[in-house]
Amino acid sequence: MSVTEAIAPGKAKSKGVLSGDKGVLIVVALFVALVAVLTATFGLPGLAMSALATVPFIYATLILITVGK
Repeated sequence: MSVTEAIAPGKAKSKGVLSGDKGVLIVVALFVALVAVLTATFGLPGLAMSALATVPFIYATLILITVGK
């Protein structure tokens, strides 16, 4: 990096709320909160339906891990 490419201390780039690892953690926390609310409201069927809803995502994730991406 050269001197002309450096960012001035007062002009740091601001990132959005859902950028990087912070965004992933927020999404996971919201999902866990949703599952907790569904389980508290509907009991075991609410937990089972949220588990069944995540099957396609988990399946695709396992395929991507197996392929190496």
